[in-house]
Amino acid sequence: MRRTLGPGEPVVTIHLSSDETVALPMEEYLVGVIAGEISPRNDMEALKAMAVAARTFAWERMERDVELCATVHCQVWLSPEERFERWGDQTETYTRRIAEAVEATMGELITYEGQVIQATYHGSCGGQTEESKFVWGWDIPYLQSVACIEEPTVREKRFSFDELDAFLGTSLALMSEDRRSEAIAVLATTDSGRAQSVRVGDSEMAGTSFRSVLGLSSTNVDFDWSDEGLLIKTVGNGHAVGMCQTGAAMMAKEGYGYREILGHYYRGIELVKVY
Repeated sequence: MRRTLGPGEPVVTIHLSSDETVALPMEEYLVGVIAGEISPRNDMEALKAMAVAARTFAWERMERDVELCATVHCQVWLSPEERFERWGDQTETYTRRIAEAVEATMGELITYEGQVIQATYHGSCGGQTEESKFVWGWDIPYLQSVACIEEPTVREKRFSFDELDAFLGTSLALMSEDRRSEAIAVLATTDSGRAQSVRVGDSEMAGTSFRSVLGLSSTNVDFDWSDEGLLIKTVGNGHAVGMCQTGAAMMAKEGYGYREILGHYYRGIELVKVY
């Protein structure tokens, strides 16, 4: 059940641990979120897009009485002390720049058909975002797969046969080379080319679960077997649903405004100023 927030700027309660919380006005909270989520050196329009997405994300969760933490599970939030630790002498300059983006979009939320959206975002999609149904199991009309102008970044992670056996419960160390490549293989892909399901031994595992178990950057995977083990190459970083932070930065650099950026990643939306 949703509750109604407002009127005016709400106070956000950040759960730092089971017994420690911090309460801040929304706009002050957003400065710490943007500091934790993207580089303050990005073009201003990318910072504004991030501000609106982060405000919307927090607002929607608060409407549902869902706790907000300070990690990637919710939105990364950096305290003033953590910002200084990260930026040193540039802290004042970067904080002022972020605050400018927050102030320029004050009170703006993303809505779809009159409702505040689940404004999910991620680090890097690798060139194509993902549909919500392939990650969370349900279709959300404004969270569809869209092309992204970012340059794909490939990450590599190597596993020995013993490591894979420990993580996945397989017996690769005892198998022949041919059987190994069949024991772990992508069975189905989503429309954007990510692993939807993966064969693991005699079982089938969801691509999202496979990524989680092995600590991979994304479900956009490629396997390269050798005598020593398996090299898994991934493209992108994160669940790939909603706004791509890398793509948003590139769009801003190419001259797109924050409204255009948000409208590209969240389909059919409207921006509404609530305070």
